[in-house]
Amino acid sequence: MKRPLGKVIVLSVLVVIAVGAFITLTNLGREYIGKNYFDSSSFQQELDEFESALVPLALAVPDIEAVKKNIVVTSSEIEEHRNRYGNLEDQIYSIERNYEDRINSTTTEETSAEGDAAQEKDVENTVRASLIAERDAKIADIKKNFESDEYVEDKIRKEKEEEVDAYFQSVAKAKNHLLNEKDDFNYELKNVETGEVFTNGTIGKKMAFKKVYSSDNGYLKEPNTYSPAINEDYYDGAYRDLSDTLGSRYTRFEGTIAISEASMLSGNRSYEYNYFKTRQLIFYSVIVVGILSAVLFVFQWRKNRKSFIFEKGRAKYESLPIDVQIVLIFVSGFLAILFTEEAMLSVFHYGGYDIPIGGFIIAVILTAATLYQIPWLKESLSTADWKNSLTVHGIKSLEGFFLNRSIGVQTIIMLIVVFFWGVGTVLMASIPELIILWIPCTLFIGIPVLFILLSRMAYLNRIIGKTEEMIRGNDGSEIKVKGRSPIAKLASNVNELRGRVQTSQIEQVKSERLKTELITNVSHDLRTPLTSIITYTDLLKNPDITEEERASYIAILDKKSLRLKTLIEDLFEVSKMASGNIELDKRKVDLTQLLQQAVAEHQEDIDKSGLDYRVTIGSKPIMSYVDGQKWWRVLDNLIINTLKYSLPNTRVYVNLDQLDDHAVFVFKNIAKYELGDDVAELTERFKRADTSRHTEGSGLGLAIAQSIVDLHGGSLVTEVDGDLFKVTVKIPVI
Repeated sequence: MKRPLGKVIVLSVLVVIAVGAFITLTNLGREYIGKNYFDSSSFQQELDEFESALVPLALAVPDIEAVKKNIVVTSSEIEEHRNRYGNLEDQIYSIERNYEDRINSTTTEETSAEGDAAQEKDVENTVRASLIAERDAKIADIKKNFESDEYVEDKIRKEKEEEVDAYFQSVAKAKNHLLNEKDDFNYELKNVETGEVFTNGTIGKKMAFKKVYSSDNGYLKEPNTYSPAINEDYYDGAYRDLSDTLGSRYTRFEGTIAISEASMLSGNRSYEYNYFKTRQLIFYSVIVVGILSAVLFVFQWRKNRKSFIFEKGRAKYESLPIDVQIVLIFVSGFLAILFTEEAMLSVFHYGGYDIPIGGFIIAVILTAATLYQIPWLKESLSTADWKNSLTVHGIKSLEGFFLNRSIGVQTIIMLIVVFFWGVGTVLMASIPELIILWIPCTLFIGIPVLFILLSRMAYLNRIIGKTEEMIRGNDGSEIKVKGRSPIAKLASNVNELRGRVQTSQIEQVKSERLKTELITNVSHDLRTPLTSIITYTDLLKNPDITEEERASYIAILDKKSLRLKTLIEDLFEVSKMASGNIELDKRKVDLTQLLQQAVAEHQEDIDKSGLDYRVTIGSKPIMSYVDGQKWWRVLDNLIINTLKYSLPNTRVYVNLDQLDDHAVFVFKNIAKYELGDDVAELTERFKRADTSRHTEGSGLGLAIAQSIVDLHGGSLVTEVDGDLFKVTVKIPVI
């Protein structure tokens, strides 16, 4: 499909015009809709300024002599004037020091005198005497200030009178400026209280503007005769607040302020009036064109919507995170509106005579970019994966930053301190006076924080180095734990991890050794019956053997076959249990009864063994959820273990009791053979207490029992004390 670039440009122009019209309506609608020139904000502001200045400058100016009579000098003012430059001694000393250097350094150059030496000397003496007299006069004045309140009061009163004179001079200047600048404003006003009438012209019938002041419409008033309406340009100097001296009156005026029709035809008023009418015409034109553009845009967009979906660049755009896409369309749209507003306001600013083509073109380009993105963003929003957005990633990063709150808070504090320290350093370079504040902040805040930051970074680097050594297989030494900071906790964790790695390595070595023993033991245990089977099978092939011998050989073959079968079944069962690939059929079982049955099952073997079995089983039922068949196997293996490995003619203790919420089985016997140091190895596969392997068995009895107990959530613990061998089994009860 051919790309409708021209159509997009046209649509963008329509959008810019429509948006510009809306902005114009929003910003200037109140100014121009249904309004005339005299309703405009510019004229109303001008009228307000004229009203606020007219009363204090022309209508309610107080009598200067009455104001001067109203001057009051307070005791606080006297004291302030007297001690303005310090106490009496300080002021006298200051004056003497000031004149001392001038008197002592007086030369003819200072006097600009010419003549012989004698004349120059006379002139020098005259100048010196003049300075001394001036000095003495000032000192006398200062002394009199401290001697007489009346003297100081007269001086202050004269100052205030001078300030009043200056104020009224300023009022006169400001009044002349006001009436000259606003000469088209005619007024005819009467003081409501005094009846005095003020006018500067005739107000006839042909007035373009007229504002009436009355009790119904509101009086023209100014409550304070000291008014800020006097511009600073009319002051000859800086003066104190004269509100108290001038006094305050609630002055009201009624009458009319008007502008004639004649003044609207010429001068500045004519220019401002025509300027307003032009802008108003432009305003309505823009609104009409904007409405037409909006209607045409909607029609064209609905008609050609699908043709504005561009494929070029779409894949790259949609590959961006969804929040970046939203920001891009927002930025382009915002800038388009901004340049559109600037272009439209420029049109109004220059009265339609200057159209900012450059700003308009930029607005069109930005609008086109926005229109491009609308269908892309709409499609992206329908299939957006917010998990991959920068916002979500930022939130997750922030959460991770404060996962350890201590690290997050400390890091932020350090960054703030370093930031302001840097800012302070820059400011100190430009404002040297700040060094007074910068030095203590640097010594007591900046350097300590920097030291803490560097020390912790060094500590962290050492921890990283230790972890790298652990990765290379070099355990090395432990990391010294300093303090209670998160980094110290990390060092402690690394030390613990190091210990676990060492333990894991030891267990790995042990596991490798046991694997070797396993292979050896399995080979031996399988080879023995297998060798016997092969041997007696060969003997059976001899036709010369007797029937008795044949029967004996067959009995041996049967025994060895069963032995081999048992070994293989135990091996498979242990492997199955170790992998967890076994299902338990748990039911409510009486453990007391189960142990009694297991002991009774082996009673004949017990009697033949010559062992003295001391079985302690209560009569009270002990109930538990177990797989009865599997738990029978546990008890059976433990009893068989005592029969095989107990020293003849010794006692064997079998106990069952309930402690809290657990059933406790205890099997104790004297070992027939010497036991090793590592009791835990007895529960390993194919591990026997008799290292010479004199007894028959798979060597899996305790391993099978251990696995079954673990599957039931119980515990099996083996203990060795000399030749005493003890097995304790615990299982939860109900």
